[in-house]
Amino acid sequence: MNATSSTRFGLLFFAAFAAGALYTLLLPWQPYPGSVVLKTAMCVLLAGYAWQAQQKLLVAALLCSAAGDAFLGIDGERLFVPGLASFLIAHVFYATIFVRSGSPVLSRRRKIVFAAIVAFAVGYATILWPVLGALQWPVTAYMTVITVMALCSLRMRSPLLPLGAILFMISDSLIALGKFLSAAEWLGPSVWITYAAAQLLLTYGLVGRPVEATITGNARVTAQ
Repeated sequence: MNATSSTRFGLLFFAAFAAGALYTLLLPWQPYPGSVVLKTAMCVLLAGYAWQAQQKLLVAALLCSAAGDAFLGIDGERLFVPGLASFLIAHVFYATIFVRSGSPVLSRRRKIVFAAIVAFAVGYATILWPVLGALQWPVTAYMTVITVMALCSLRMRSPLLPLGAILFMISDSLIALGKFLSAAEWLGPSVWITYAAAQLLLTYGLVGRPVEATITGNARVTAQ
């Protein structure tokens, strides 16, 4: 990858970060014209970043996530199930990446994290089950898939990937808390911040080094 291509490549990641940060800053004024477009921009830009790195499964995961963002941004109540389905498919793609690329041998520390993830998922599902109503089975299916995705992330060497997966679980747990158990005002910003951090960490953890290549590439061009 030459310096120009490297620069454009890295800029996609930084643009995605900027889109996520801008959306965070504008949360108090939602909904506003273009809010759905801005919400989806982060994952679309990350998908472009992953595409240039030839990470096709990651592209699929990010585009499904962007679709989920769009559904929930347009009408979070009426389109909740399509949004849920979009993210469920995204988690299947993420889990597939982890299974294909990771090692089945876990360190003692990661085994403890594995047990903690399972305990949290079972406990939270038990709390939610009585209040889910008609959404009991869709939400349970989703919780199962995201839990499996998080467990599979423990197979990966980079600690960024389990951290990203766990943040994704936290974000979705906060969504469930807000939708079914509480309507606290702090939930909205917390949901987005943990979600954006999750997607950025997962993408950087899987692609990673080209961002560093952008910086070193620019340094070489300047030096010349």
